[in-house]
Amino acid sequence: MARAIVDGIGLEYLVEGTGPETVALLNGIGMSMAHWKPVVERLAGEGYRVVTHDLRGQLLSDKPAGPYSFETHARDLASLLSGLGVGRAHVIGTSYGAEVALTFARDFPAMCASVASIDGVTEYDAVLGTAIEAWRAAALSDPRVFYKSLVPWNYSASYITGHREALAQREDLVASLPRAYFEGFALLCDAFLAIDLTKDLGRIRCPCLALVASEDILKPPRYSRIIADGVPGAAYREIAGSGHAVVVEKPEALAEELSVFLRGARAG
Repeated sequence: MARAIVDGIGLEYLVEGTGPETVALLNGIGMSMAHWKPVVERLAGEGYRVVTHDLRGQLLSDKPAGPYSFETHARDLASLLSGLGVGRAHVIGTSYGAEVALTFARDFPAMCASVASIDGVTEYDAVLGTAIEAWRAAALSDPRVFYKSLVPWNYSASYITGHREALAQREDLVASLPRAYFEGFALLCDAFLAIDLTKDLGRIRCPCLALVASEDILKPPRYSRIIADGVPGAAYREIAGSGHAVVVEKPEALAEELSVFLRGARAG
């Protein structure tokens, strides 16, 4: 891993693969770069240069005072890519990262070869907004309560049943994190609660994939259909048998969908 300084903020990043085309993978709100490992290995093996990074406010990057916004994250990505000598990239994000990716495609069209939204939204209803507000409150209250509040929204019932030990270990890890992590998470929640992207989807003109897990109860398929309907020429796909955290639950199926999409975007 390496560290880039963007507008005085340290961003931890990793580059794998040496292909002529770059893919940037953007984290969900509670993720770190390591969660992408199986997808990175697949795409790097197919000849892409793959860039991952922790957003400002996330685990390994700096957590400056807020407010944060999707526009700020998009500018951070543009600066990071430019510093790496990348003028144009395929930008793929999951959940919070999907919303950053769509913002990047809108604000930096010359730098965005294609965009893929995984379990992303461009607006939210009262249920999703209340869930995020609850996560924010839990993050600032108690680390174990915080983690327990995430699990049922992020994972399918079958995954929870089959991975109880791993989830318990993850809870212990989260509980050991410093206070700054939870304060950063709260700032990311604030940024999400200000989202207003639906009206801008028609401005995105690059190839676009709206991909969603079929069992996602946090950001269910209807949100991805809004994206697919709003971006000219966008494709819509579902991954069966996974909850919201599809990067964790179904990395092989996810990597296959992304590989097919990228081949089509490259050909186009």
